[in-house]
Amino acid sequence: MTSILENSRQGTSTGQKVLGLVAGEGKLPAILAHAAKDKGYKVVVFALSEHAQESVAKIADKIHLIAVGQLGRNLNLLEKEGIKEAVFVGKVPKLNLLRNITKFDWTTVKELSKLPNFNDDTIQFAMGDIMAAHGVRVLTQSEFLRDLFPGVGVLTTRQPTPEEYGDIHYGLTVAKEIARLDIGQTVVVRDRMILAIEAIEGTDEAVKRAVGYARRPVVVVKVAKPNQDQRFDIPTVGLNTLQSMRAKEPGGVLAIEAKETMVVDQDEMVAYCNANGISMVAVESV
Repeated sequence: MTSILENSRQGTSTGQKVLGLVAGEGKLPAILAHAAKDKGYKVVVFALSEHAQESVAKIADKIHLIAVGQLGRNLNLLEKEGIKEAVFVGKVPKLNLLRNITKFDWTTVKELSKLPNFNDDTIQFAMGDIMAAHGVRVLTQSEFLRDLFPGVGVLTTRQPTPEEYGDIHYGLTVAKEIARLDIGQTVVVRDRMILAIEAIEGTDEAVKRAVGYARRPVVVVKVAKPNQDQRFDIPTVGLNTLQSMRAKEPGGVLAIEAKETMVVDQDEMVAYCNANGISMVAVESV
């Protein structure tokens, strides 16, 4: 699956830097594309879905619609476009990878067969090595989006209660451990009890599951991995995360690791929190 869209309105000067932007789902690909243009890059997007393609259509200089399991073709496209720097951004549900396993090309099958397991870190580190072997340096998202990483502090009108701070501290300890084990980066807590641990289903589904168990507001804790590779899988929260927290009564806490977690549409998120009695706080790691 490869289609090409080129934005003829965008001029390219000789010697202009070219960024290959591998785009998953969500708002971040468009936000990062804008930031890259501001830094003087020509942006060539490799969109992993039609939705991702649409989200960057008005910004990118050129777009290729690609499939995640077509590694050989995708590497050839990078080479043809002269890409020497690339960035990965946006959500890529791991379940999509599993559901399309029969569509993998030989290059993908060969590279996956070398891996000891299919954990996120294992796949992502291997992808970084493959890109480097083809002369492409993978940049970090924070090089373009540093203003999306809040520092320590309460971001909303409501402060967490002492009891909620207790849940946050407990949740941080557990979340850091599951992140170290490369299971997930989010846990949901109520009264010092773990209600849900994020795994392959993703943050939002794990939170919904926990709210269903508790039937009351919960404390959601999201962290970075202890040795987080800043090129891949940066912990991110957005309005969908908050909407997943909705219970029958107002309240709840979204606690994120300060300076390590991206907050998409912070003003919109804060307004939603304030309207629904949710506290959002960026905290130091344990």
